Amino acid sequence: MWHTVFIVLHAALGVVAFAAGCRALRHSRALGTYWWSLLGMAVFLVLAVAVEWRVLDPATRVVFGALVVLAVVMVARGWAAWRLQRMAAPSGRSFDHVGFTLVSLFDAFVVVTVLNAGAPGWLIAATGVVVGVAGHFVLVAVRRRVVPAVG
Repeated sequence: MWHTVFIVLHAALGVVAFAAGCRALRHSRALGTYWWSLLGMAVFLVLAVAVEWRVLDPATRVVFGALVVLAVVMVARGWAAWRLQRMAAPSGRSFDHVGFTLVSLFDAFVVVTVLNAGAPGWLIAATGVVVGVAGHFVLVAVRRRVVPAVG
């Protein structure tokens, strides 16, 4: 039961973080919502993984362990973006931090979907890499349009 509660809260906060992060690319007022939802998403992920750890198979442990590490990195990058925005006007550096987390969130949404579909480990890993690389190129294109407009 707790696992389900934690997963629902984790997913809901992940969606909030993604939406707020998209808004934060242009409007720094959204950075507070973005960061707090990232933090909550990460906390509920850790709790969800912790309560199920003993029943997970080794491949799933590796995937979820990697997602926990990624969540910690995302929280740190989100904090860096929020701190930069509070100290100065919107910049390429803060865009890069937010962009990284947006690609990571989208990547995690897709990887978990593929995992839940019962795909083999190699396909899960390949999906993560392909989505991450594609997300990078999308971010580069968006950054060219957004960053000059904000500073």
